[in-house]
Formats: sequence, structure tokens, C-alpha cells
Amino acid sequence: MKDIRIISRADDIGSTRSANAATLQVIQAGFIKNVSLMAVGPYIDEAFSLLGAVKNVCYGLHATLNAEWDTYRWKPLTKLSKDSGLVDEQGYFLATPSMFLDTKPDITTALAEYEAQLDKLTRLGFDIRYVDSHMHEEGFVEGLADAKRDWATKKGLLFGADYRNVPPKVHDEENLHRLGNFLASLASGQYVYVIHPSFDDEETRGTGNSALPGSEVARVRNLETTITSDSDFINYIRANGVTGVRYDEATPIL
Repeated sequence: MKDIRIISRADDIGSTRSANAATLQVIQAGFIKNVSLMAVGPYIDEAFSLLGAVKNVCYGLHATLNAEWDTYRWKPLTKLSKDSGLVDEQGYFLATPSMFLDTKPDITTALAEYEAQLDKLTRLGFDIRYVDSHMHEEGFVEGLADAKRDWATKKGLLFGADYRNVPPKVHDEENLHRLGNFLASLASGQYVYVIHPSFDDEETRGTGNSALPGSEVARVRNLETTITSDSDFINYIRANGVTGVRYDEATPIL
């Protein structure tokens, strides 16, 4: 039998109540083993109330320097002005990390924000083991990737980018329904697979932007939640050699 090890991760926890509740559902099902927490999210305190007692998953800092939705936006935990290159006139994070190519935020400023986000999570009581990225912001600021890795090492955290081996992403509904077959078809090895748990509800439909309507965000994220918490899906992938693993059980891909 093949040995397919999936670093199975749920992202954006703390961003909405829907994301928090859906994450509890998928981790209770057993496939999702890593939970990436958005410290700047408006519902991160509620995330701890809901998930803090769950000990069979690996928690990580979902390092966030942008806010991609038109309606749901968040601010940094550090005090920043527009001159920082990370926020707009109202103090909200910029929409996409690609904007950093023009605003050129300082690495020291970004690291200070990471520090504040990590501190928020640890003060809540989360046992943080790794750090990853919300929309890969380090790819748009020269030198930030190396600085972030060094910072993570000093903090005793695993650096998510060192484990990145992502299989072809499944987007459309038909292929999502075939997710079990897709994962079972992979060659033996270690991969990362990321979902964004949420339900198709009014809250999630309130997300979105000009490029991606909230109705589509809600549809896809609800589908990811439904599939990865389905007992038939879990039993099928286990029978075909697919195992969900934590970051602190995985091997860096260097």
C-alpha cells in the first residue's frame, strides 16, 4: 500500500464565526490535523473558546498582512500609519500582498506585526507550533522570506514554507467531489493540502470582492467542509494509504 502523508491544514480561523464552527467540525472528523489561526481576525477569542480544548491538532500562526475582502476587513495589532506600506488611510490592511511591490513595507515593521500576532495567540492559550502565510506575503517583499524563517526559528516555530509540496489544486465542484480519489492517486510521499472551512451562510456570503463574489466563496468553502468531514471520505482515504499529519510530525522538504 502507498504511504501518502498529507499535512492537512485549515486556514483563516478567527476570521468569521462560520470559519470557527466549521473548523471544529472538520477536525473532529479526523483528517484535518493543522489549524492556522488568524490573530487579527475579529473572532479569534471565540476561536479559542471553541477550539482551545482540542488537543489532537497542531496550531499555527497564520501570519496576516493583508485583508482581501471588500466588507470584512481587519487591522494590524501594532500601531501603523499609511507610511508603513501595510495599511490604508483608515488603518486597515491593504487588500493584496502584491500591493507591497509599490508600497515597499519595511521588514522590521512586518516582523514586529508577526510578533504581536504570535503574542496574541499565546496569551489566549493556544500552543503555537508553526507559522505560515496568509496569501504568501513574503513573496512580495524582498528579503522577508529569509527574515521570517529566521524569526520563526528564534521563536521555536516550524516554518510552513519549508514543508510546501502542494499537489495540483482542486477548484471546481466536480473535482472536489472526487477529492478522495485525487488524494489516493498521489505517489507515496508528503504533501500539503489546505482548506478554508466555512458554511454557506449569510456571514460567509458577506465576504468576497470584485474578483470573487461572496456567494462563490461560501459555496466552495462549504463544499470543502462537507467533504473533509464526511465519514465515507475519511474511511476511503485511510483505506488507500492516505494519512493526515501534523507539521510537528512532518519532515521539511529542503
